[in-house]
Amino acid sequence: MGKLLPKGQNRFFYTHSMIEVMTVAAVLYGLALISSFSLHVQKLLVLVAVNVMLLYLSYSFIAQLFVDRKNRVTPIVWLVVAVIVTVGLRVAGNQVVMSRFGASPMYLMSEPLRAALMLLGETLLGVFAILLRIGVNSIRNRYRLEELEKLQLTTELQFLKAQMSPHFLFNSINNIYSLVLLKSDNAPEALMKLSDLLRYSLYECHDKVAVSQEIDAIKSYIELFRLKFEEPVPIEMDFEELPVKYKIEPLLFIPLLENALKYSGIGVNSGAFVQLRLVMENDMLVFSVKNSIGDIDKNQSASGIGLENIRKRLANIYDRADYEFDTRHEETSFFVTLKIRMR
Repeated sequence: MGKLLPKGQNRFFYTHSMIEVMTVAAVLYGLALISSFSLHVQKLLVLVAVNVMLLYLSYSFIAQLFVDRKNRVTPIVWLVVAVIVTVGLRVAGNQVVMSRFGASPMYLMSEPLRAALMLLGETLLGVFAILLRIGVNSIRNRYRLEELEKLQLTTELQFLKAQMSPHFLFNSINNIYSLVLLKSDNAPEALMKLSDLLRYSLYECHDKVAVSQEIDAIKSYIELFRLKFEEPVPIEMDFEELPVKYKIEPLLFIPLLENALKYSGIGVNSGAFVQLRLVMENDMLVFSVKNSIGDIDKNQSASGIGLENIRKRLANIYDRADYEFDTRHEETSFFVTLKIRMR
């Protein structure tokens, strides 16, 4: 459907169109009265001329009164007047035409049934034009509403992504800052990893990305995180190899990893751990995260802005039947499972 005109431009358009249509109808009506065509052709010109006027008047003016005003009496009065004028012009034109061919100009007076049918026909024509305009307005309004909803959804998603990227960047810079404080030789490598992650976050995260791209970003993030520690970090990864055709919304998995690392107690508790797993179960992509809960966090919610952000994005992007997002909090562990249907 084409782009809608603003209200002021609509009125300008309808006013000029009405003038043009009425001019054409008047020309046809006048042609019927002065031409030398056959009787049937002249009567047809009269019929077309008056019906064009009634149709356009009902569609562009009377129907708009129904739409714009709470008072329904005024447009009904206008419709009655328009029908009477139309029938009057039609009868007058037919009388002039028929008198030129020697027919009785008063035929309608002797056939009231024909007059009644003419009134009924013109009324139905006017009502049809009004209903058509109301239907067109309804479709336009629905289209406008859908466009506004799409714009609102796009704006919200952009806001959520913008919210997520600084959160992700903040954590990464903190990791590198720790390395710099320790004067670690790993700081340059960490900067390279951050560069890769920023490139993915800023330039490669558009509409959809391959699952493998998201997994590569997760691996880079984990490598960056591990550079903070001299001892091995207990992060387990079990990722199934997937075809490139499988695509998801970008930055869905990384916030789950961030949340797990934040609340796992890694670097504080000796028994801390994070386990990541990615598999295909029938047509569902399943990404699960399990992490320990550090002693300092046992009385806190093992979730943050990242998980809430994910919930909102999933609700906006996918149909409810196409994903599952579950969290489970146990005494010493926290579980997150995200399932997305691959189409």
